[in-house]
Amino acid sequence: MPASDSASARKPILGGLLALALLVLVGAYLIYVYVNNERQRDLDNWAIRLGLVAETRVNAIEHWFDGRVSALNELANNASLQLYLWQLSQRSEPDRSTEPAQLSYLRNLVLASASRNGFLPETQQPEIPANLPQRYDAGLALLDAKGRHVVSTNGMPEIGAAFHAAINSALETGQAAISPLVTDAHERVLLGIAVPVPRVIGSQAADAYNGVVFAVMNAQRSLYPLLQAGVPTLASEVTLLVMQADRQVVYLSPTADGGVPTRKTLPMDRDRLAAAAALRQPGGFGEYLSYQGHAVLATSRRLRTTPWLVLQEVDARQALLESDRHRRFLVTTFSLVLFFFAAILIAAWRHGSSVRARHDAERLRQQTLELEKQTELLHAVTDNADAYVLLLDAQQRVLFANAPLAEKLHASTQDLVGNSLAGVLGPANVEPLSAALADMDTDPGIRRCGVTMAIGAQTRSLQCSLVPVDRIGERYHAVLLVLHDTTELEQAQHRHATLMRKLVDTLMHVVDLHDPNSAHHSARVVEVANAVGRELRLGESDRRTLDLAASLANLGKIFVPREVLTKSAPLTEAEQALVQRHVLFGTELLADLEFEGPVVDTIAQKHEHPDGSGYPQGLRDGEILLTARILAVSNAFVALLSPRAYRGPVGMHEALEQLLRETPDKYDRQVVAALFHVAENRADWSEWLGQD
Repeated sequence: MPASDSASARKPILGGLLALALLVLVGAYLIYVYVNNERQRDLDNWAIRLGLVAETRVNAIEHWFDGRVSALNELANNASLQLYLWQLSQRSEPDRSTEPAQLSYLRNLVLASASRNGFLPETQQPEIPANLPQRYDAGLALLDAKGRHVVSTNGMPEIGAAFHAAINSALETGQAAISPLVTDAHERVLLGIAVPVPRVIGSQAADAYNGVVFAVMNAQRSLYPLLQAGVPTLASEVTLLVMQADRQVVYLSPTADGGVPTRKTLPMDRDRLAAAAALRQPGGFGEYLSYQGHAVLATSRRLRTTPWLVLQEVDARQALLESDRHRRFLVTTFSLVLFFFAAILIAAWRHGSSVRARHDAERLRQQTLELEKQTELLHAVTDNADAYVLLLDAQQRVLFANAPLAEKLHASTQDLVGNSLAGVLGPANVEPLSAALADMDTDPGIRRCGVTMAIGAQTRSLQCSLVPVDRIGERYHAVLLVLHDTTELEQAQHRHATLMRKLVDTLMHVVDLHDPNSAHHSARVVEVANAVGRELRLGESDRRTLDLAASLANLGKIFVPREVLTKSAPLTEAEQALVQRHVLFGTELLADLEFEGPVVDTIAQKHEHPDGSGYPQGLRDGEILLTARILAVSNAFVALLSPRAYRGPVGMHEALEQLLRETPDKYDRQVVAALFHVAENRADWSEWLGQD
């Protein structure tokens, strides 16, 4: 065999081997991407699970803090305590021989409050030398405005610098203050909460507050158990309290290695340390190292009342055990499939190369026959199609024209072939198509456009399609131009839209006549809803839906008696139920009408609330259409600005503030924010006040 023939024979083989190698590489890469995506999905699931657990425990801690502060506030706001504490502070030289009655009363009051709210220590306490005062791990004390002791429960823990800082903070800010966690001489972790006592009304004291109620609790008994609230996801799950002090991570809760809370610290510059990463980016999730150096999945949540962070960790190896097994199974399975697929391709290629030459000749003959049949079919289809069809070459000369176009131009198809497009349709008609034809030279692809042309002495609306054709015989880069006459369709659509708008306007007028207190209500709701929809950049379809729904939203009120709608006294339960049924009345009236979008569903959901307290179905946030949420806010806003039988109009500022107060329970936060932005630029809405 000549060398040239041998080289030619080897080229297909080398090409096939390269294609096979490329296929194997692409398959391996796709397996890698898929397996990584599976792992990322598992990590995302764990991020959600750990986040829910962390939020549960944050809520438990916050609830506990709120309960403690609430109990102390109740004691601090006791009028007798405020009076007696003030009276004691006014004594110039207290008599040490007898105890004032006020002091006895305050001691009993503090003891009773401590017993009722759990501020007393456990009965079992560490033994201490007999000659030292007994210090318990919990207590309740009352201090004056100078931070001096007045009364306390027996064995009140010592008030050191950290506790005094919280007391001073409460006196300065007038707010409850929570101390840092501190350890006493018995390695007990204590926490203090200080609440200021208001000054007695009418007193002329120089201090802003009369004193402080200060409670000390054992974190081991009261705070740390909250870190195990809820059901754990895995046995290796760990919840820790951490904070940053200088450039150190401080572990505030017990750790598995026996570290004393508040005394175990690690440097913040450890990038892979879970606690350090959480303090740098609270709320994040990722794969890190625990304080023991083990791989963990971790997320975090901030506490509202303190500068602490709740760190939620789970052993990464245990959490991803099943996931890793699944990924190994997928890698093995997909690799075997790829191997067998490659083997099949090799076998198919070897078989196909032996019969390819024989099939080529037969295929060429069949293609010739098919081309002849397709030519006949093209004439049969285009000559009977309800469209004008032109086939143009690269110079925009006509290669083919169907019979309907020739008939419309009062010519034969043979007369049109060979002419330029401008010569067939006219220069004025070709101008709207010129830009699309020019674009196809640089970016081949189907183009569609709407044009108006004068064809056969008539001005018609046409929908044009420009389809690139790579080759027609010996001609390349041809273009198939198809023109559909849409004049009658557009006219019918315009008539339908006009009739629908008139019907909607009539129904709006009927509603306004039935309820004189709601005159112009529907039109204003439409205006506000459309403005909010534009602010939220709704699509054209949603904006049409919102416009119709806002127009017809109160249609059902025509079935509610006018005396109920105009009643100035409070409605009875039966009357309220009847008013609420106007939504059902309206949707029943509109149920048989065909709308392009979910108009009826939007009306049906206009009184649904994100928290599920709405009617008639009690839907929640994710179940309510965006158009319905916009309609709900718009309807409520216009109602507040408009007078009613039972009240006058509300100012725009007050109306917006009321909507904000009821967000996000009753109204969507995003929609209310959009309304705020629109209202800032719509001073004319304020003119609605008093116009009805």
